[in-house]
Order: sequence, then structure tokens, then C-alpha cells
Amino acid sequence: MTESGVLEMGLLDELEKEAARLQKDGDDDAAQRERLAAWEERLKPAVERFGEYLTRLASTLTAARRRIRLVYPIAGYGDAVAFGEAPFECRVTPATTQVEFEFTFAAQVSPEESTLVVAETPGKVRLVNGLLQNHRLSGLHDVTKNANGDVVSGRFQARGRVPVRVHGIATLDSAQLKLTITNVEAFGTLQRSFTAEALTEETFDALGRYLLRENPHFGREKVGADVRRQLQSQVQRDQIRREWEAKLAVQLQEDEKEVVSLMAASASPAAFVRRVGGAVSRLFQRGGR
Repeated sequence: MTESGVLEMGLLDELEKEAARLQKDGDDDAAQRERLAAWEERLKPAVERFGEYLTRLASTLTAARRRIRLVYPIAGYGDAVAFGEAPFECRVTPATTQVEFEFTFAAQVSPEESTLVVAETPGKVRLVNGLLQNHRLSGLHDVTKNANGDVVSGRFQARGRVPVRVHGIATLDSAQLKLTITNVEAFGTLQRSFTAEALTEETFDALGRYLLRENPHFGREKVGADVRRQLQSQVQRDQIRREWEAKLAVQLQEDEKEVVSLMAASASPAAFVRRVGGAVSRLFQRGGR
């Protein structure tokens, strides 16, 4: 190849690279403009309407002095029944490329409506107390203590406060609303994501009814009958497994206590005297042979 040919090819390469860069920059600019338009025209207004709906819901519930009954199942204990009451609060924080909102209230656990558990052994007292403490609850009363001051039996009815929270955030880059719901149908969090098209008045109303416990679930995908039966069977198996684990934990603690008491008895002076007496008796028997 001639020197002029090499220079010509080098120039063409440079021109092609420059054209490709400009094309890419143009595509990126177009994509950015499209994302910005989708954010400003669809997602941001939809999320702001969602925040406005929750703000109105909070003020209406507070004015109506509405009480919301919530039931929290606790494996190994039963149900902790709580009532959400005013104040219901909602905070919306809009920004240029982000919208965030948070709806909150507290639910007071009612001992009278919660499960009553009678713990007749120290092991079960520790077990049930630990299960409630896992959720920052208490409820032990009518206790019986031994000579050392340790609780050996008592009755449990859950008491305490449960924070309920709905947090949503959408950004220009995420292109969707990320919703996190805490402590509504059970202890723990539920996460859902919504596009701008899914943020309709029906979705807002469904969340409101879910918070009031008129709807048992929110944003759950529809599944076939076979899949639903499989999920129900799995839930039942998990429940049975948790119940057996709780029973085995109590039994293990009782067995450990019995072993410790037997070891303590065998180490007592009276037991030592009995062992020595038995050994002396065997020696005399051997000497008389």
C-alpha cells in the first residue's frame, strides 16, 4: 500500500469515528430527552397525585377518628391484635428529579383481644417472651417465681406499639415508583413497583382499602388455581414446621433443665455419701469371700 493510501485510510477512519461519536451523542441526547419527557409528563405527576391522595386520606382518617384493626400472626404465640389510631400523617417531598412520600401511623396492641398463652414451665416462659420481644412487644403477667427469683410460669397477652409505614420514591433515572409497605397484613415489609401507567385512581383506592384492612392484599399478581393451591400447601407446611420447631424448642429446654437437675443431684453430698457407702460395702463383700 502506498504512503498516500495509508494516509487516506487513516483519514477515513478518523472521519468514521467522529461520525459514529456524533451519532451516539445524538442518540443519547434523544434518549435523555425522552426519559425527561416521560418523567415530567407522566411519572412525576402520577406520583404527586398519589402523595396528594395519601395526604387527603391521612387528614380524613384523623378527622373521622377512625380506628383500624390489624392482626399480626406470631408463630409459636398466636395473634397480636392492634388498633391504628390518629394521628395519621403523610409527608410529600417533591424535587426536580425525585418525588418521595411517607404515610405513617402507630397501632396500639390490645392485650384483651390478643391471644392468651399460659406458660407453665420456665422453658415456655422464655420461648414466648422471646417471640414477643422479636417484634418489640411484651405481655408477661401473673408470674410465679421460684426461691431464686426466676420466673417459672406466667400468662402472656401481647402489648406494645407497632409502627405502620408506607414509603414511596420515584426518580428520573428509576422510571418507576418503588413502594415499601411495613407492618400492615403481617410483621415485615411488602415491596411493589409501579410504572406511570399503573398509577391510576383504582391503584390509589386499592391501597387505601388495604390500609383500612378492607382488602386483604395489595398489588398481588393474579395466579392460576393450580399455583394458588401449591402456594397454600406451602404456607400450611411452613406453618406446621414452625409449630413443631416451637414445640421442640420448649421440649429441648425442659430436657436440658431435667439433665441439669439430675447432674446437680448426683453432685450433692448425700449422693456422694451413698456412692462412698456403696464402694465400702463392695469392699467388705470382697474381703469376706
